[in-house]
Amino acid sequence: MMKINRPFIALALGFLAATPAALAAPKEVSTFLAAHCFDCHDGELKKGGLDLKGLPFDPAEAENFATWVKVLDRVANGEMPPKKKPRPEPAPLRAFTNSLAPALLKIDRTALAQTGRATQRRLNRYEYEDTLRDLLSLPYLEVKAFLPEDREANGFNKSGDALDVSHVQMARYLAASEFALRQAMAPQTDRPETKTTRYYTWEDGEFFGKIDLEGPLNRRTFPLVGLELQVGVMAEKNRKMPHTTDPERREKESLAVVVSTYEPTEIRFGGFRAPIAGRYRLRFSAYSIWMAADFKRVAKAQRSEPVSIYAETPPRSLRKLGSFDVNPEPTVRELEVWLLAGEMIRPDAARFFRSRPPNHQNPLATDQGMPGVAFQWLEVEGPIVDQWPPASHQWLFGQLPMTNRAEVANAGAGRRRFRAAPGIEVISATPEPDAGRLMRDFMAHVYRRPVRAAESDRFVGVVHSALQSGFSFTDAMLAGYTAVLSSPGFLYLSQTPGRLDDRALAERLAYFLWNSCPDAELAQLAANGKLHQPKALYAQTERLLNDPKAHRFVDAFLDYWLDLRLIAGTSPDEQLYPDYQLDDLLAESMIEESQMFFRELLWRDLSVTNLVASDFATLNERLATHYGIPNVAGVALRPVALSADSLRGGFLTQASTLKVTANGTTTSPVKRGVWIMTRLLGKPPAPPPASVPSVEPDIRGATTIREQLAQHRNQESCNACHRNIDPAGFALESFDVMGGWRDHYRSVGSGDPVKGIGHNGNNFHFRVGAPVDPSGELPDGERFEDVRQLKRCLAKDPEQLARNLAQQLAIYATGAPIRFSDRPVIAKIVAENRAQGYGVRTLIHELVQSEIFLNK
Repeated sequence: MMKINRPFIALALGFLAATPAALAAPKEVSTFLAAHCFDCHDGELKKGGLDLKGLPFDPAEAENFATWVKVLDRVANGEMPPKKKPRPEPAPLRAFTNSLAPALLKIDRTALAQTGRATQRRLNRYEYEDTLRDLLSLPYLEVKAFLPEDREANGFNKSGDALDVSHVQMARYLAASEFALRQAMAPQTDRPETKTTRYYTWEDGEFFGKIDLEGPLNRRTFPLVGLELQVGVMAEKNRKMPHTTDPERREKESLAVVVSTYEPTEIRFGGFRAPIAGRYRLRFSAYSIWMAADFKRVAKAQRSEPVSIYAETPPRSLRKLGSFDVNPEPTVRELEVWLLAGEMIRPDAARFFRSRPPNHQNPLATDQGMPGVAFQWLEVEGPIVDQWPPASHQWLFGQLPMTNRAEVANAGAGRRRFRAAPGIEVISATPEPDAGRLMRDFMAHVYRRPVRAAESDRFVGVVHSALQSGFSFTDAMLAGYTAVLSSPGFLYLSQTPGRLDDRALAERLAYFLWNSCPDAELAQLAANGKLHQPKALYAQTERLLNDPKAHRFVDAFLDYWLDLRLIAGTSPDEQLYPDYQLDDLLAESMIEESQMFFRELLWRDLSVTNLVASDFATLNERLATHYGIPNVAGVALRPVALSADSLRGGFLTQASTLKVTANGTTTSPVKRGVWIMTRLLGKPPAPPPASVPSVEPDIRGATTIREQLAQHRNQESCNACHRNIDPAGFALESFDVMGGWRDHYRSVGSGDPVKGIGHNGNNFHFRVGAPVDPSGELPDGERFEDVRQLKRCLAKDPEQLARNLAQQLAIYATGAPIRFSDRPVIAKIVAENRAQGYGVRTLIHELVQSEIFLNK
């Protein structure tokens, strides 16, 4: 495996050569340690594995430097000496910190001047996909799955220390770029005709029909004309309804569902498949109904129902396109979407239960009946074409003429040729000059810096070699373009030690806030040498934040900062949490809640205290029901004001973060406590010793996790960390594996049985477990009784919340960890933000204007 990066010690060799192997610690440091630390941290006792008496002062060595920083921080934060020991007097304490900190700062700044903050890095998977989307004008291109998962460093996938390159990586880049380029090509020579076609459910075999199992809940759909159930038609099995000759009746016909779309009761508009990839307008006509308990009558519904729409590539590969509500009256809803060639459309009545028959029941059913949704038709307008060939094709081949591949194959019969899948062939009367011109234009478009003639000549040579081997002009050009999109000049960010030039600054800003390359305006400012001017940089930061593409920053940042990318890694246990089983609407909504919540903080420049405690939440009806918040209707997420005593508000109690800190079966105060300390407070605890096993909650209900951890903390080596970790985690024990409120744990052993029907259509089989105790005491001695009081405790220190967010944003933006010498810069960023109440948007502006951002 080829590694581009070098560790700290190697990068600092020049400095080390001029530095003695070990230096004497400042006198004030030695005096303080002898008075307050050597009793526990000498060569004999060595508590915590730390021998301060024998520790040399050699901070030019990376590990030694990290140890001295840790000592400084523990003393400065009042963690050492421990509370049971006498506290140092203020004067010697100040002397210790005021002598050690400058010494460490000098060492770190010297190394920084030689190496820069960040090692050179390539684009990660997110950035590579978004960059190709923008460069090739393919807004919904998906190539991330082609590439191996990126490794992490310092919590993000942005660090050159983790983003190495192997032969496997290169092979995947070649495959991903070839796929993207073929998606960019025009699929046919003639401009596609934009058509509007309506697909009626009664005339679609994928809607109508009865599956092989008996029972009304095992039907795909129930035929209706208005609200009249067509009982005679229900007796038919797996037949397609004939086209009616009565146009008025045709508009009233519908097929109703009372279950969610799930194998084998799934429905789809099988009569439509997208002819080419492109933009389409989809219109749906549907309405909500009330189905009688005996399935013999249908009445008007009393409420709307949420419907989710998915694009489906057989077999059952789904991509969500959007959601809307349908009302008791026939409702027409429209979505403008991008479809891939061959995709079908699958609707889903998202609130309804989902199960594999026959052993299921409807949890929404009452003695009077159950809710349903009647689908009438899908109307497709498209493909909607702005120009032909499309812009994506013209980036590759300009205005060269095209013909069908089949025609070229017939004309060239008997000649050795190499071609990919059928499609179009670009015709060139002068292949070699055209290859050079097109390649130079393409590289000028995709490279984020000026292209040297020698660079473009190398890739033109790839095209010429392919032509000489018998490849068609089209495939030869694609071979050259594929090489460009897999080359170091495209994959790697162009930054050199020291102050970033304007082009590198534009690149850093664009990949920070758009996860993609600079656009024309940003690139032009950089080319003119004006971007580094503070007013210009501020204006461009505002422009990028206001652009719809800023959602990429929000999504990618939260994926790693809050671990939202891991949300699908666990599923709620079928026995303990059947009420959450297969609830896609809840799972999708909880991710969107966190993303929209952060966008609100960013858009309105709200204070960082909202990260832990806010007076609003971004909710739809499904989330509000999950949280027990009344009077929220509809599937659309929006900001909702919370009552003063609400448990919700802030990332701390959002379903998404509570899910990623659970394993689907149990919750752990340790895991959640570590998450709070690391992600929200910026005080990550030390990793546990390898010899200490983790504490696993007892799902039988015999002991609580609090009781287990109390025994664990009896070991002094464990208690040192757990006294900081566990308290906040205990407060979150009031929330289950999907973020739902609970007073008691669930158990599969002892306890009273709980009656009910799950979202999976099966009876509950869990029992009431031990009561939850969410109280605790923070390391500073402040007690709390529940999560409300914990939030108030954490929100008292907005400066720490701002400091941590500034650090997380800096790591994400620059790809480098926060060094000791960065601390004064971070402190300045936070101080400059104080007057604005620690607003999130202001924090980003201060970071972009800082020395951390403006230097490699």
